[in-house]
Amino acid sequence: MAINFDPIFSGMQNGPEKIKGNFDKLVDIQNWSVTEVRITPINGWSGGGTWKKLKLGNVTINAFSASFISPKIDSVPYAVQVSAQPSGFPGWRRIGVFSNEHPGNMLFAVDQGKMNIINFGSTNLTAGQHFDVNDVWIEVA
Repeated sequence: MAINFDPIFSGMQNGPEKIKGNFDKLVDIQNWSVTEVRITPINGWSGGGTWKKLKLGNVTINAFSASFISPKIDSVPYAVQVSAQPSGFPGWRRIGVFSNEHPGNMLFAVDQGKMNIINFGSTNLTAGQHFDVNDVWIEVA
């Protein structure tokens, strides 16, 4: 079955050339490397995790996986710092927090060199609550 690209290219100046140029950037994967950065909890939190960067030519696949275990916190503040931000971690990452144990509405975010769990309504945390944070994103240089 032939694919008709005319609807995609119509009205685009140099459309086919630009698209081919993007694919040409992706095929150069002769050089690759893997970097792993450990995520270390602070402020009474435990657990840990990794941020792995798989670099394939000019494409980097980032995989973030961490599990944070809470200390007892009465009157949980809006932002609770659970780890220091590793060097180079993008400040724009906003990741959903998954917890089978805590019914609260929370988000994991990086802000001003801190990795925080952002609280949207929970009042207290008992010690030992697990918060799993997983994300994958791709960067093209």
